[in-house]
Amino acid sequence: DANAPAADEAADATAAATAAERRERDDDVMIAAAAAASRGGDSRNGSLILQCDAEMVTPTGVATGRLLVTTRDVTFQHTPGITASGAAVGGTKDDDAAGDAPFAAPDDDPYATDDLGGGTAWRWPLDSLRGVQTRRYLLRRSALEIFLLDRRAYFLDLRTQEQRTRVYSTVAGLRPRHCGEFLEIGNSSLEALFRKSDITARWCRREMSNFDYIMALNTLAGRTYNDITQYPVFPWVIADYESETLNLDDPKTYRDLGKPVGALTESRLERIKERYDAFDDPEIPKFHYGSHYSSAGIVLFYLLRLEPFTSLAHQLQGGKFDHADRLFNDVPTCWKGVTSDVSDVKELIPEFYYLPEMFVNVNNVDFGVKQSTGRAVNHCGLPPWAADAFDFVAKNRAALESEHVSRHLHLWIDLVFGYKQRGPAAVRANNVFYYLTYEGNVDMEAITDPTLLKATQDQIANFGQTPSQLTRKPHPRRMSAEDTLGGSHWLLANPHGACRYPLRVPPSACGGIPAAVVAAAPERAVLVVVGSSGPPKIVTHRWLPNTPDSSALPFTFEPARARRETGTMAGFFRSVARRAVGADPEPPDSSQAPAPLAMGALAPELASSLRRIATDAHDRVARSPHRRSSALHAPTPRLPCEVTPDGSIVVVGGGVVVVGWR
Repeated sequence: DANAPAADEAADATAAATAAERRERDDDVMIAAAAAASRGGDSRNGSLILQCDAEMVTPTGVATGRLLVTTRDVTFQHTPGITASGAAVGGTKDDDAAGDAPFAAPDDDPYATDDLGGGTAWRWPLDSLRGVQTRRYLLRRSALEIFLLDRRAYFLDLRTQEQRTRVYSTVAGLRPRHCGEFLEIGNSSLEALFRKSDITARWCRREMSNFDYIMALNTLAGRTYNDITQYPVFPWVIADYESETLNLDDPKTYRDLGKPVGALTESRLERIKERYDAFDDPEIPKFHYGSHYSSAGIVLFYLLRLEPFTSLAHQLQGGKFDHADRLFNDVPTCWKGVTSDVSDVKELIPEFYYLPEMFVNVNNVDFGVKQSTGRAVNHCGLPPWAADAFDFVAKNRAALESEHVSRHLHLWIDLVFGYKQRGPAAVRANNVFYYLTYEGNVDMEAITDPTLLKATQDQIANFGQTPSQLTRKPHPRRMSAEDTLGGSHWLLANPHGACRYPLRVPPSACGGIPAAVVAAAPERAVLVVVGSSGPPKIVTHRWLPNTPDSSALPFTFEPARARRETGTMAGFFRSVARRAVGADPEPPDSSQAPAPLAMGALAPELASSLRRIATDAHDRVARSPHRRSSALHAPTPRLPCEVTPDGSIVVVGGGVVVVGWR
């Protein structure tokens, strides 16, 4: 029957639509139940709403147990003796055949307590939650990551996507106090979440450093410190590891960020392309690289000298370290391998830009002796231009934040997180990896054969996972330093200069009185205001670096008593929630009522200028037919703002320093 295929497709579409409606109805019921329970739960521990099997994923292993959601908190109860469905490379899991030690909670975890059943329980009060983000685990969309106000994060695998949706909907229905509207849109696709966020615009305007922006992209794409198979990935930026001095003004110092690591050398690229063209397999798609730029093995390779990675690397090799000549011996040799070895295409990890201890054998571990030199492996060798590990990290970070990298970083983002990650654009960019490293190429929940499932999980866990794709469009370039001097990062990165930019002060921030002069100190903005009568007055406001308000300025006009959490992750959550749900910015407010300004405390020139401004304002009000409203709704002046290294108050009007006020 020729109509049979069409009928089958229609039936499948109807069944899919029915299943989607059922899931949506279940989510609505779960949210309603959570909301109702939160209103009615009066017990000390809260009313239990949902419980299910779950696993907590950490760098040292996978803990199995149960997840409980109550009206007051989210709790994970670790149950020793239950086999985990998967474990991080080198990590432990309960009842492991190799006889590994049982999973143990860190000693310094304030949320972990001994459970009555002999295990450990992690209890996170709803008021401590800062955000909850959907995650994938071993390429399954089955996990969640919980972010807390104290910047801790916990990674939970719920086994199936359906179960994850139930848990997420339940927590969203409870509306944790500090999550705001973020939970309402956090279950969206990562591409949609990226579009709703304003982090790219902030980075382009230089309100975020390159490091902070790459970290935000990693977090958004599902990379996390909790799962070493999905560790944050950072680029090599320096290509010169032989010179005695490092010249950050020379473009030859830098790696070509528009090419993947495997394509940096023409001779190696030719061999890779020949292999790609010759590859022909009916089941496996073509690929340029059989290895990956980010994997658990690479993380252990770089962090070999620090615990718990030292123990994990020792465990991964069956109770011994890898051959001494294959360990992370020195940075120049590592770079040579990355640019010459066909199978070595690894990028870097974030620690290269902030953790000098990773290059020092701080625990005096015996890593063996190299056959090539007869020397014992100890501290990591550094390039000649680095005096020590601290100097190396400082110069590496300076290179990452350099103007050259700022102009070209968007090209690397296209390769790792953007439109050149997959599809024809990836082929043209010589950026195709083995198919099992990409999300969506295998349905883990559809594999019923335990042996095949274990083999697939091992392949994914050991050989790398490509980050989730955040955009299918070219990433915009960053503004040049000449185009903008604004933004809190520029201010903090240039302590010997002053940051000047237009600052539009909300009229309500001055009690409805037009501002005459604006000045700034390290933790506050100071507004000198004038009214229709009386001497000038001052109003102070809290200054929160790196948390722009709706006008994209690093000032938030709100009272000091309402101080909010600051930082890259907090700003990211706020920006997503604000942009996604169309929420109005918080109403401006003053940290104190306008106070009379002691004119005698000012330099004579400034005092005279302020008196003249006050007189002019009084005359304007006197001539206005709407005296009251004219004073309250006069146009807000657009005045420059300035900060000096010593933190003194600098009034731009005449360039006179304010020496004091009462």
